[in-house]
Amino acid sequence: MNPVQYGAPCQALVDSFNAREPEQKDHKYWNDPSVDLVRAEIKDHYIAEQNRRCCYCNREYPTNNKAVWDGEHIIAKSLAPHFMFEPRNLAASCKDCNIAKGEDEVRVNPNRKAFPDQSQQYIIVHPHFDDYNDHIRWYGDVVRPLSAKGGQLVGKCKLWRFGVAKAGVEVSPPNPLVDGMIGVMMDPQADPLTKAVAIEGYKAYVRERAQKAPD
Repeated sequence: MNPVQYGAPCQALVDSFNAREPEQKDHKYWNDPSVDLVRAEIKDHYIAEQNRRCCYCNREYPTNNKAVWDGEHIIAKSLAPHFMFEPRNLAASCKDCNIAKGEDEVRVNPNRKAFPDQSQQYIIVHPHFDDYNDHIRWYGDVVRPLSAKGGQLVGKCKLWRFGVAKAGVEVSPPNPLVDGMIGVMMDPQADPLTKAVAIEGYKAYVRERAQKAPD
């Protein structure tokens, strides 16, 4: 992904912030009205660069309306305000992923002074330094991590929320038998016969629920 290149007015503001002493670099400055132009430039760039897909869940949000998007700091600005305007620390995310990730630490070594600019320096899939498809695979609304970094991203951004919502788990009581069948279906090491039995069992469960559903 190509990092944002600031226009002259925004670059001047960024340079002014970066020239401050460390103790003067407050992450709350991000919300200062004087930064409005920079925030807008960042969002416009990454919404287009990412083809209107969230950098974490990879879902398409077919709008350029900046109110729908968050300017995402991969390393939270509260944890490292000196990287707040670093182009490779920025992306566009959906609001749900941004809220779920929160201010979690994503660096392998938080004590590193210089900006970590390599994939192995992050515990999650990084939109600038990693190929998303090497770490995350989607089966419709069901997510499967392909690596440890993918697993970390799934957990931190709650990417399982799409499958949970579709399955109705949020409104249905837990069912250990059904959970077990789903686990078998998603287990890449399950033998074909066991997986087939689980699929047929789940089909029967879905049919039964459909018959019991109120009109």
